[in-house]
Amino acid sequence: FEYIVKKKRVKEKEACKFFHQIINGIEYIHKLNVVHRDLKPENLLLDTAGYLKITDFGFAKRISPGAKSYTLCGTPEYLAPELVTQSGHTRAVDWYVSVF
Repeated sequence: FEYIVKKKRVKEKEACKFFHQIINGIEYIHKLNVVHRDLKPENLLLDTAGYLKITDFGFAKRISPGAKSYTLCGTPEYLAPELVTQSGHTRAVDWYVSVF
């Protein structure tokens, strides 16, 4: 988050690299049946080699494929609609912030 604030603008090639790493990270934790539920720039750390690390699994939960959770959690500014309405959410909530 601080990196983005300091740079104010990230080149397209660098942004693509970051998104690729985020996608790989989300896919990996979903294969472990873990849903993060609080993905946001502040929960992504950049190491000295330029790789992102997903952090803060405080709201993470194991959700089996096809199952839903009804817990309202996460940072209000980044909540997926199904979290707000408490209509039941799946792993898809992790993709909501990634797209927007």
